[in-house]
Amino acid sequence: MQTKKAVLDKVDRQIIAELARDGRRSYREIARSLEISEGTVRTRMARLQDDGLIRVTLVGNPLAMGVGVGAMILLRVKPGYVRQTANALVAFPNVRFVSLSFGKGDVIIQTLHKDVADLHHFVSETIPEAAPEVVSTETLQLAEVLKSSWTWGDWFEYLRGDVQDDDQLPPETTG
Repeated sequence: MQTKKAVLDKVDRQIIAELARDGRRSYREIARSLEISEGTVRTRMARLQDDGLIRVTLVGNPLAMGVGVGAMILLRVKPGYVRQTANALVAFPNVRFVSLSFGKGDVIIQTLHKDVADLHHFVSETIPEAAPEVVSTETLQLAEVLKSSWTWGDWFEYLRGDVQDDDQLPPETTG
């Protein structure tokens, strides 16, 4: 995900954190919680979405929805074919995450499967057919997911710990 670094002020971060806690909240509820106008929330949400900084969506629990096996797969790829291989894997609906990487894998993917046989077929048949430039794979079957967090408020708090004062964060604005 190679994008320019966003400049989010305190109000943007607060709105994002409120939605991350409960994406069903209305702009009016968020505005009341943050003590800002509903119009400010609406305008900022439109900007954040239009700029591609956020997308309001549903995050489900894969295991509760019938996914039998989750895996992280590290793929080594012939030089010169890394991006082409990653782009080929993006098309599969059971591939939830695709990233270019350094280290053991040139491409790392997260996949969901009905069962172990489905995972085996994907690694041994589907990947070689779709991406013949893959020279090796290492499959890490997920035994138990202890954390899968998309609560952006936690990230903003983490960032706040890296700065000594709010002057190093983007300035607050009200509109």
